Amino acid sequence: MDRPLATLKIPAEGLALGGRRLFPGLRFVWRRGEHWGVVGPNGCGKSVLARLLSGALFAPEAEIGYGFSGPRGGDPERAVAVVSLERQAQLLAEMDAYVQMRWIASEEEATPTLGAWLSQDAVEDVDPWERVERTSRAVAAFARRRGRVVREMGLGALLDRHLVSLSNGETRRALLARALLAAPRLLLFDAPYVGLDAASRRILASAVDRTVAGGASAVMLATVRREELPRGLTHVLELDAEGRVVRQGPVERSHGRTVARSDRRTGPSDRSTVGPAPPTRWVASGPTPDPRARKLVEMRDVSVVYGERVVFENLDWTVRAGERWLVAGPNGSGKTTLLAFVIGDHPQAYANDVRLFGVRRGTGESIWSIKRRIGWVSPELHACMDRGASVLDTVLSGLDDTPYLNGSRTPARVRRAREALASVGLSGAEAEPFGALSGGAQRLALLARAVVKRPPLLVLDEPCQNLDRPNRERFVALVDRLCADPATTLLYVTHLADTEPRCITHRLVAAPSR
Repeated sequence: MDRPLATLKIPAEGLALGGRRLFPGLRFVWRRGEHWGVVGPNGCGKSVLARLLSGALFAPEAEIGYGFSGPRGGDPERAVAVVSLERQAQLLAEMDAYVQMRWIASEEEATPTLGAWLSQDAVEDVDPWERVERTSRAVAAFARRRGRVVREMGLGALLDRHLVSLSNGETRRALLARALLAAPRLLLFDAPYVGLDAASRRILASAVDRTVAGGASAVMLATVRREELPRGLTHVLELDAEGRVVRQGPVERSHGRTVARSDRRTGPSDRSTVGPAPPTRWVASGPTPDPRARKLVEMRDVSVVYGERVVFENLDWTVRAGERWLVAGPNGSGKTTLLAFVIGDHPQAYANDVRLFGVRRGTGESIWSIKRRIGWVSPELHACMDRGASVLDTVLSGLDDTPYLNGSRTPARVRRAREALASVGLSGAEAEPFGALSGGAQRLALLARAVVKRPPLLVLDEPCQNLDRPNRERFVALVDRLCADPATTLLYVTHLADTEPRCITHRLVAAPSR
């Protein structure tokens, strides 16, 4: 009988982690030919399971075994690939990336291009000083596989871009391409669809389906949304909120649906291999503005250009106090770039007519005077947060607008941080390390960090990434409560209709290319 690909045994008392005991009595056997889905709410341990199986997390009470054969043996570092938010954050850390880095050309150029990162040497983790001899057949085979993967993932036009300059969705597709090129024995997806537009979700869903059908890699996909499970999965592991196994076994075909089918008419894979995308054309809509309301953001004829690439041009946009804007558009359209002008991080603001809180950028204003009036949540900020800091210190750092605690822990500041944590339901987690929280709880902690200053302007970029339904509803309801205050202004980015607050009054949407 063939050896299983992987086995995991947890004692009856469970795996002790973050004050909880996950997976009590779990006996998990991953046999050849099986492809697994893992579903459950935030905090149930889906990411922990992926980290255990990939070797990224060592737990002495967990018995893990591998049944790989061949030159890689049982080394999970080489035989297991992971596509996840954590892996995305790790990639940025490996490049010493920081939040504003992607906007600074000299810093961006210190990071590899996507093409170099997907080269055979990079994928096979060859030391730059190491001499490797490959047969012409091996080189040609990799080149064919790379061409196919780049084409299928819609990355052709991005190969000359530096990694740090890619959007959140583009980076996720790049991570999947790298994983596919490595041809791992196990390919683990942890919340792979979060933050992706419909076209990118179709691309990734199709790639997962092809991988499952191909059989070269065994697939596991973990998600809070059951409808995201690929239809080719053979088995499912369902967990409850306490990390206990609810069901473990073959898939019931009524649950074997995929997120969105590939559509050659609308998917970006073809257009993105032809050349750079045309500049984004923004279209604003909403009720007639109140001329008495103060202008918090004012952009006049603003353009963003990187070399020969024009992200958008000739944008006129005004945000007045009390307005609540939804900013929508596909991955790579420039949404995060636009918000970087608002929060004061983008250096091209000095070459454009951009006014924040009535003051034109470049007239001597302090960047910190801008930031102290803005509460901000984004995937980029999330990736750069200190995972070892306590949850309380993470929220306190919002008072200083840094990814780490930079100010004092005075009783007044601590009281405000605890009030903010209570508002998002995390009062009991203040002493835990930020990195020990589930992905959903981390996002709630970042919302607490954003509101701790009680700012007049909230900038929330994909704030509901990886939240299960109860937490999404709690998050959106909290945003609506905050915006019940007429003094609160909101800029909100999302790709999913079920994460859109009711309070939205205006829209700025990337129009289809003409």
